[in-house]
Amino acid sequence: MGTVKLTVGLEMLSEARQGEFDTAHSTLAKVLDNIVKNPEEAKYRQLRTSNAKIGALLATKGVRAILVGVGFVEAGEFLTLPAEAPTAPVQEGLDRLAAQAAARAQSAEVEKLAVMEQRKAQQDKENEERKRMRDGIADDAACRKEPGWKAKAAGVKGGRDITTASDIGASGNSGG
Repeated sequence: MGTVKLTVGLEMLSEARQGEFDTAHSTLAKVLDNIVKNPEEAKYRQLRTSNAKIGALLATKGVRAILVGVGFVEAGEFLTLPAEAPTAPVQEGLDRLAAQAAARAQSAEVEKLAVMEQRKAQQDKENEERKRMRDGIADDAACRKEPGWKAKAAGVKGGRDITTASDIGASGNSGG
């Protein structure tokens, strides 16, 4: 039953937002590590649920299930790991928690690389567009330097060769 609770708790914890996950992971890892390193110390085997840090930890989905999964029992306002409880489940919980954090970090790194690749592709596309525009401008400049090049009507100073609406009878003043 403990392994099932541990697995369910880890799955629930994996759904937490990054900041919430990081905080819960570091606090929970510290709690479990203290028990593994000091199995005879009673102070590490008892968590007061009214404590601010422990309360915040327990507010994260999955943490209570993880603690119960490694052997903690609820006793009033405390979560207690009985003195006779072995530390092997606690070590397993610590190992699985570390593996989950490593997998999450790797996933975040892969996602970060994908975003960087996407940005690079977008930048390359924009650079190609800028290059195409620069080449077009350079071609236009070269064309203007050729002998016999003549500006179109819109480009002539004063616009004397521009056809206006009244030239074609579309001025809007039809006398009506």
